Amino acid sequence: MDTRACGCVKSELNLFSVNPVQLSTEDSSFTEIFPVASLNDKTPIEFYVSGSGEHYLDLAHTLLPLQVKIKKKNETILAATDHVAPINYLQNTLFSECSVTSNYKQVSSQANYAYRCLFDALLSPSVVQESMLTLDLFYKDTASKQDSVDIANVGATNSGYLNRYNICKESRLIDMLGA
Repeated sequence: MDTRACGCVKSELNLFSVNPVQLSTEDSSFTEIFPVASLNDKTPIEFYVSGSGEHYLDLAHTLLPLQVKIKKKNETILAATDHVAPINYLQNTLFSECSVTSNYKQVSSQANYAYRCLFDALLSPSVVQESMLTLDLFYKDTASKQDSVDIANVGATNSGYLNRYNICKESRLIDMLGA
């Protein structure tokens, strides 16, 4: 050990110290912000958030609620015989790109947003995957059974697909809430 170094204890083992108090934020609140234009298949979803010198926008606590319904191409609802389920982690894999613009200047862009989100979900602890991420329709696929989608043979079917199928069968409305 270097003679100039001082000893220390891992912070996890420091049981008797007083925790620091966060003093920079006095209050917080959620504000509902709607898209700038109506939603359709061809246009990006855009939000405009006007700034204020006194308030701070914490993007880490931004939530995007979505309601989706899977229909046939001709706009009719799925029948009980239609075995259709969405892609895993639908809330985040639904979007191919996510960008943030501040004062008309792009400050963040992720062209491979869906892939990054899926990797983040797969690398999350299993307790998170089985609780919080299910709000975004994340159900881990069964290893080596990603293409096994035979609903009649439950034992041989991909369990993630089966969960997503049961949630959205017959064009049920799906509520998702993602960060």
